[in-house]
Amino acid sequence: MLSEARRKQILAITQSLVQIPSLAGEEGAVIERAAQWMRDLGYDSVHIDDCGNLVGTLYGSEGATVLYDSHVDTVGVGDLSAWRYDPFGATVAEGNLYGRGSCDMKGAVAASMAALAYAKQDGVLRGTALLSASVGEEVIEGLAFSRVLDAHKPDLVVIGESTELRLVTAGRGRAEMMITTYGKSAHASTPQLGVNALRQMAKLVGALDALTPPADARLGKGILEPTEIISMPYPCVSVLPYQCRARYDRRVLLGETAERVLAPIHEVIAQLAAADPTFRAEAIIELGEFTCYTGLTLHGKKFQAAWHTDEASAFVAAARSALQKAGQAAEIGHYSFCTNGSYAASLGLPVIGYGPGAEATAHITDEYLALDQLFGAAEGYYALGAALSA
Repeated sequence: MLSEARRKQILAITQSLVQIPSLAGEEGAVIERAAQWMRDLGYDSVHIDDCGNLVGTLYGSEGATVLYDSHVDTVGVGDLSAWRYDPFGATVAEGNLYGRGSCDMKGAVAASMAALAYAKQDGVLRGTALLSASVGEEVIEGLAFSRVLDAHKPDLVVIGESTELRLVTAGRGRAEMMITTYGKSAHASTPQLGVNALRQMAKLVGALDALTPPADARLGKGILEPTEIISMPYPCVSVLPYQCRARYDRRVLLGETAERVLAPIHEVIAQLAAADPTFRAEAIIELGEFTCYTGLTLHGKKFQAAWHTDEASAFVAAARSALQKAGQAAEIGHYSFCTNGSYAASLGLPVIGYGPGAEATAHITDEYLALDQLFGAAEGYYALGAALSA
């Protein structure tokens, strides 16, 4: 069990990180604060790479190199008037810590950072522990984090995204698609002279809604959801739009490739074109761009594969045993959302997920993290640090 002094320090670390706004591409201040905490906790080395990712190293006894990753960037706060608590106040009330990023995922940063340091201080840390506070995850999962993996080449990876203290051994991937319909401009008073790209998009959206999404016994449905639509020109006044673009979010299941994800979309487009000679559309996996707070610009396709780690593996068995010895149920679960774990798994690395909080409280108004989850995660990370080996 954590001492009262250590619990207070973990809470102080979490609050200090939540109090610093850190939208993707604007994480510099929170990275510097986290780096100072690492130095205060006695990390053997503290390094910030060219993307702005922070990596702290702790050397324990002989054993594996285990990387614990949590991202520090957050989404925006949205309608500020809808918040009961200041999103950057890090208010403690009702047994919870409130604030943007408390659950997703500065609580995990603080809990893992402190717990691994405590494990070294107590002489029980096994192997080498790397603590990654990564950037840009909310824009493109794995893109900036890839620099950490390329530089440090861990044996095992622990993702700190919320699991409610379950042991996650699989996760859905994500594809971000841009679907475009094409029309012909005309004055809005004479629409018969043109082709309205917005109406064409409406047909396509309706047809895509009728698709039955694939399903996986482990990961559930491969959800296909529109998240943005815009016509061109914009604003479009008294004229038929000549182009309309819709962004779609597709949750990717085990074994699915970018080509397999796009295939049913292309089939629907072909069917609509066969029924209407004026219908023209295309669908692609979007190429994303992220400019780090350091000024470095990264590019990557917005496709991350689903992943799983064999529950019978020594890695999962050791993690589960360690968590159970720490008094936790260590129930096996999976991530419904996409994480940096997709990129790590794509390199062939064994990946698990373990962290405080629930997926459902990420990105919401009045985001919060229960304190018992925060402290429970710290106890779990301590146990993992003392047990994991390749």
